[in-house]
Amino acid sequence: MISVRRDDLRIPVLVAAVGVLVSCSPGGAPQEEPSPDPAETMTQSPEELQEGFETQSGLVIPSDAENLEIEGKYLGGERPYYELRFETTRGGAEVFCTAENLGTYRDEDGPTDEEYEVFSVREDAEDIDMIVECTGGHPSKGNVNREALVVFPEEGLKNPDGEPDGEDAAVVYGYTVELPNS
Repeated sequence: MISVRRDDLRIPVLVAAVGVLVSCSPGGAPQEEPSPDPAETMTQSPEELQEGFETQSGLVIPSDAENLEIEGKYLGGERPYYELRFETTRGGAEVFCTAENLGTYRDEDGPTDEEYEVFSVREDAEDIDMIVECTGGHPSKGNVNREALVVFPEEGLKNPDGEPDGEDAAVVYGYTVELPNS
């Protein structure tokens, strides 16, 4: 007959019991959070994207705007999100930012790190004279947010040769998004 000491069985029995509990527990491996639906890129023409931006936001891109870049996405598969960048005069930027229900906030310090990231600002901080942030909801569509950042380059925009043109200029970055229903 083989004799086994009771102390010698404690550890193997404990390990076996833990193994049985883990293998029988519901879910087994930790569950990953479901990833959000990817944004679906809009495939409309630039003119249709501009019309979509203006219709959703209630903002009008000024007639003197140049080098308009605009993109659109559907967030969650259905909520339109537009972002844009264009160059204009100070007057054009003022017209854009004085729309109904937009507040304007002037900042002599230039864009923050967050503003550089949110708006993808291309201008270097040392080349910026000041910025104006324009933000507010759509005056009649409560579920639409719109925001713009106007960058005033210190010496105007740069010519193709890299030299500043010294003109009265502004670069407008903006977005509008339809918010989810509460």
